[in-house]
Amino acid sequence: MGDIARQRTSCTLTPLSALLCVAALVLLFSLIGIFTRPPNLLAAFWPANAVMLGCMVRYPRLATPAGWAGGILGFFLAALFTGEPLFKTILLTCGNLAGIGVGYLLMHRLAPADKLLRRPTSLVLLLRNTLAASLAAGVVGAIINPILSLGPPLYGLGFWFASELVNYMTILPVLLTLPPHDSVPPWRTLLYRTEFSWTRLMPLLSLVASLLLTLLVEGPGSIAFPVPALLWCAVTYSVFATSLLTLSYSTLILIALSNGHLVINHDVQTQYWMFSVRIGVMLIALTPLTAASIMAARNSLLREMKHLAHHDHLTGALNRAGFWSAANELLQHLTVQRYPVAICMLDIDHFKRINDRHGHEEGDNQLSSFAARVRDQLRPGDLFCRLGGEEFVAIWPGLSEEQAMAVAERLRKIVAQPGEEKGAEPAVCITVSIGIASQREGPFNLDELLSRADQALYLAKHNGRNRVERYSAEQASPSIGQSCGA
Repeated sequence: MGDIARQRTSCTLTPLSALLCVAALVLLFSLIGIFTRPPNLLAAFWPANAVMLGCMVRYPRLATPAGWAGGILGFFLAALFTGEPLFKTILLTCGNLAGIGVGYLLMHRLAPADKLLRRPTSLVLLLRNTLAASLAAGVVGAIINPILSLGPPLYGLGFWFASELVNYMTILPVLLTLPPHDSVPPWRTLLYRTEFSWTRLMPLLSLVASLLLTLLVEGPGSIAFPVPALLWCAVTYSVFATSLLTLSYSTLILIALSNGHLVINHDVQTQYWMFSVRIGVMLIALTPLTAASIMAARNSLLREMKHLAHHDHLTGALNRAGFWSAANELLQHLTVQRYPVAICMLDIDHFKRINDRHGHEEGDNQLSSFAARVRDQLRPGDLFCRLGGEEFVAIWPGLSEEQAMAVAERLRKIVAQPGEEKGAEPAVCITVSIGIASQREGPFNLDELLSRADQALYLAKHNGRNRVERYSAEQASPSIGQSCGA
């Protein structure tokens, strides 16, 4: 969701809406946790606390008194549906809120990039904060465990601490890295545009196979069988996808252990056995999340470096290196599809005068403004490049010569519109000369098309500037095509 959309959503979220939203989420995930509860024991998997904390960190408008009240309401409704005694519900709710409260106090202070797990160090901060939140829940658990006849205080401390830690470390990354609404295409579009690839699917299949092997073989080492597959997923998929797969692994292992579907020790069954297992599962889950975060940071850096290498820093348009490779690739595609193409050369008129009269800073501002105006009129598939100085080139795939002339004329009129006045100084007005070269079908020669467009640009300059000219073989001459002055 974009910034404007987020602000709009935030403004329309009333206290009642926040209360109902949080209550519904807590109720749903509390019931899921209750259904995993073994007889006469606490839940083996309790996602409600982590979901509530993650939603409040990710969407701060939920972290209001109404939102906290909604969380309490959700816990009480879940207990009501399952027939839990009121006194037990109050104590368990206090334990839940203790961890959520401490976690939120620490998480909401993080930088936005760390909240979204966009840096490798973000996971270290997440682990630190969840350790504190889990410890707070464990302290409350140590107090209420003897009261509820669920075991000694030390057992309550260990059980609550380990349970909350593994839940926080597996669920929070999913919520924090959840893609914004506007960045995810509709499922139909995603389905139709996605090409089947065994290469992309193999990490997921290997994870499924290793999980099945874990359930079949059993034994102490079986919970680590999926680690290589999880690491493969981490270096292949996004942080969000990896966190989702990690959550699936942790949930399956914990539920299978608590319900007896997975046995890792036949000889020793102490009351602290699950504490060790939960910590182990959490550490296993932390490994692929760390790898995925490092890969995401690496890929982001590579994309930034590639963008800087192929784009002009002032105007944001492609530079020569980026344009040449992109243009040749585009022309090859158009040749196969048998589409026409039009190439447009643009040159700002008398640009040297702007630098001489107003300074190079104003000249840079005019270049940036000009590029922005042109880019606003282009389609997603068009290419736009700054060749150097005040000279630009655009490639319009699929346009006939007449259509290209119409688009170029519209661009010329838009550029000629007066800019904004700066105080008492009059606005700097610029015009542009444009040359068009087109070809109905391939094969296309980029050098030849650029040469023709340059000849047409020379003709526009020669005929008085601030105009659009098209290339024609009859008008071409040996003198045309040489570099023309500003």
